[in-house]
Amino acid sequence: MSVEDVFGNNIESYEEWFTKNFNIFSSEIEALKKVLPKSGKGVEIGVGSGLFASRLGIKDGVEPSKKMANIAIGRGIKVIHGFAENLPIHDEIYDFVLMVTVDCFFTDILKSFKEAHRILSRNGFLIIAFIDRNTPLGQIYEEKKASNIFYKNAKFHSASEIENLLKNAHFEIVDKKQTIFNLENKIQEIKPGVGEGLFAVIKCKKT
Repeated sequence: MSVEDVFGNNIESYEEWFTKNFNIFSSEIEALKKVLPKSGKGVEIGVGSGLFASRLGIKDGVEPSKKMANIAIGRGIKVIHGFAENLPIHDEIYDFVLMVTVDCFFTDILKSFKEAHRILSRNGFLIIAFIDRNTPLGQIYEEKKASNIFYKNAKFHSASEIENLLKNAHFEIVDKKQTIFNLENKIQEIKPGVGEGLFAVIKCKKT
């Protein structure tokens, strides 16, 4: 079963996690808000059911799962059917691109970053949030992913791997944030840098 089918066929379970762990979700949203541009046209790649985009005021999304896309459309997101590795979007359309915990599902992560670079306007920003494999919680996720329906086939990355790939795709890193230091459903601190928090956020600029 493809990744998009796994998510599309288990939407209720996917959304239930965010309901049960609303404070963790809210902490992730706040970390993203600290680095998202205050203005400009943005798109979320791998928008899923639109949970993050709708909370962040992002109106456009790209999503391979039609079932997930339908939920996002219901949340007011304009969804383009497509994959990160080959975006059906013209050059230099967006001022910022957001990717949230989707890097682990890309078939070609470097190509996906290069595609984000292509659709960004001059001096546009890519914001990527990911599960940092080299953190204490990241190691737990890695060890237990085989039993998780969503992450069974995921390839988690370390912050250093993501940074090197971004540089190879011609991005300049300008900011880093991190949060989620335990799995208690409570509002969590947002710290600068990466390496401790499970949820790592890197903002980079197109060069």
